[in-house]
Amino acid sequence: MKKVIFLLISSVLFSTVFSQPVVSIRAIQVSYSDSDPDGPGDALGSVTWWFELMSTQLVQTEGFGIGAAFQTQNLMPAASPNITPLGPLAALGWQVSSNLIGNDFPSGPTAIGSQVYNKRMIIAYNQGSTGLLMPITLTWQPICQVTYWTKAGSFPQGGTIVIEPGENVPQHSISSDGGFTEYLLQSPGFPAGIQLGGTLPVLFSKFDAKCTNTGTLISWATSQESNSSKFEIERSTNGTTWANIGSVAAAGTSFDSRNYQQIDLIGGAAFYRIKQIDKDGQFIYTDVTRTNCQVKNISSVIYPVPAHDVLNVVIKSDRSVRTQLMVFDMQGKLVKKLDAAILSGNNNFRINLIGLASGDYMLRSNDAVLELNKVFTISR
Repeated sequence: MKKVIFLLISSVLFSTVFSQPVVSIRAIQVSYSDSDPDGPGDALGSVTWWFELMSTQLVQTEGFGIGAAFQTQNLMPAASPNITPLGPLAALGWQVSSNLIGNDFPSGPTAIGSQVYNKRMIIAYNQGSTGLLMPITLTWQPICQVTYWTKAGSFPQGGTIVIEPGENVPQHSISSDGGFTEYLLQSPGFPAGIQLGGTLPVLFSKFDAKCTNTGTLISWATSQESNSSKFEIERSTNGTTWANIGSVAAAGTSFDSRNYQQIDLIGGAAFYRIKQIDKDGQFIYTDVTRTNCQVKNISSVIYPVPAHDVLNVVIKSDRSVRTQLMVFDMQGKLVKKLDAAILSGNNNFRINLIGLASGDYMLRSNDAVLELNKVFTISR
């Protein structure tokens, strides 16, 4: 059975924005099989995924509800048991307290993003008779495995599922402090969902975003492409509202490794994802990655070199920065220090070197934005 992993668009909002924990949920498909599980029945295959939780701060919970919307024309509950605790749930002995696998939407089939869903599954857990609290950690941890049967003969055999955030479905929450505190589960990639099944038109082998001096460099790679038209790079400041910041042509059909890049000159705190679009208009999303890149338009010059009694420092900046200019000898000892209020534009500073012996020194700043790291020589 071929193992294919797809990530639900999900991430954790920056903890610096919130004074309380932000708890996020995502789904990861871990396997798909095209073996018929029910003979003459409706199912043609089966798919298994994990629900995973993560928090910006350690949270101890005594109960929570998780769930997703799905499409019954493609997906149906498997024979029991089809829901299994994982990780800390399994270790603590927690059991499913409620399994509502086929709730209708109150107003009938409902459009979420580009898909229409007609059912919800809501799975609830609590500490029950064990009395043991479950920790939700700062890294993703699987807590539940779900196996459903698929009904379509081609990708996506299981259709699309989507985790709705707690603001949409209040049952999607966790409780702690004896039930006095409740946190709504977040799904920052909402309303995008994941397609379930095997053999994607495009297989991603890498996706990340890194800071550079000119902004954020978004990089991704594919190991296979089929009928692929283009990649659209999307940016968000809150993980919910997305904007297209660029488009890159795809290879079409390729079985070789392909690498792609896009620069975001704005930088700053942001979420990124890639929307891959086929030639027939179908599309999928990557997982979400996040950065907090500061675009650094600051330059500096020092003179004279070699210096004698005074070192002149010229700093050109596009922002105001309050810092310290520090001189170290080559043994790492701080020998001179000057408070410096840098304003937007050209700034001139003079560092008195009288009393320092001839030799090599290092000029640095205590502000990472400035990136001042210059070696100079004093000659007497």
